[in-house]
Formats: sequence, structure tokens, C-alpha cells
Amino acid sequence: MSECAAVAAAAVEAASKPPVLKSLPEVRVVTLRAVIPDYRAQRTLWDQVLAFTRSQGLAIAGPCLTIYYDQGYKEKDVDAEVCLPIAKDAKVTEDAGSTSSITVRVLPAVPRAASAVHLGSYDALNPAYLKLYEWISKEHLQPNAPVREVYLRMDIEDTSEGSFVTEIQQPVA
Repeated sequence: MSECAAVAAAAVEAASKPPVLKSLPEVRVVTLRAVIPDYRAQRTLWDQVLAFTRSQGLAIAGPCLTIYYDQGYKEKDVDAEVCLPIAKDAKVTEDAGSTSSITVRVLPAVPRAASAVHLGSYDALNPAYLKLYEWISKEHLQPNAPVREVYLRMDIEDTSEGSFVTEIQQPVA
């Protein structure tokens, strides 16, 4: 079984299961945070971050993710930070981000996060979020940091986004 097929099979299984608690490791990332018109508009942020990493000769060291700083869903003016993982020892020139809002930082480890996996289009993420937050409430947990969407599998050839795998991670206390 290929790695992609294994990821897809694991995602289908995980998407059918209830959320789980897990710890999240620290990760060094190239980031760009902005208030964007809507969730789909983060594409422009990704284009900038990808151009930056290419100009620096940086390799992607894990699945990319977005951190959403707003409480709950918003139709517009979404406060989002796109994050592209890079190696802990990756060299970035000091003045690389001086002319833009792109930064290199370490996302701290999270001791406890509620996690749910979604298989399918980003436009259909809402039920996965509802399932996750219902579970958090049932378990008497409280969100204590911004939510993350981790993009475990994306295929630009899949215009339906049916094969996409997204993990929603909500840090909790």
C-alpha cells in the first residue's frame, strides 16, 4: 500500500471515530497572519509563504496548518495565520522577513488538544467542528487557545476536494 493510500485509509477510519485527546509537539514554522475576507481567501497568504520558502531554499517538514484566532465561525474578516513547518535547524537569512509580515517562529507544544479528523471538502468542515465542540463540552473541557486546522492530505488534482484530509485541533484545559 502506498503512503498516500495508507494516509487515506487511516483518515477514513479516524473520521468515523469520536474525537480524541492528544498532545501536540512544538513545531518551527514560517507564518503569515492577516485578517482575510473569508476562509477561502487564505490562498493569497499561502502563495506568499510558499514564495518565501522557495526564495530561502527551505524544505517543508510536515503538514501545513492554519490557526484561527476568532472565537467561532465568521462569514468575513477572518483572523488567520497560515503556518508552513520547516526543520528546527533550517537556515533563514536574518533580513528575509524584514520587508513583509512573514515570520519564522516556534509554535509551542500543547499538552492537551481535542482532535477530530475530517475527510472531504473544506466547505463541509462544519459538521466535524460541531462534533468536536460537542465532545469537548461532554468531556467537561474548555478551549484555551486558538483552533488549528492541519491539512494532512491535499490533492490539487481533486477539484471536488473529496479526498482531502483535515485534522481539527482545539487546545483544551
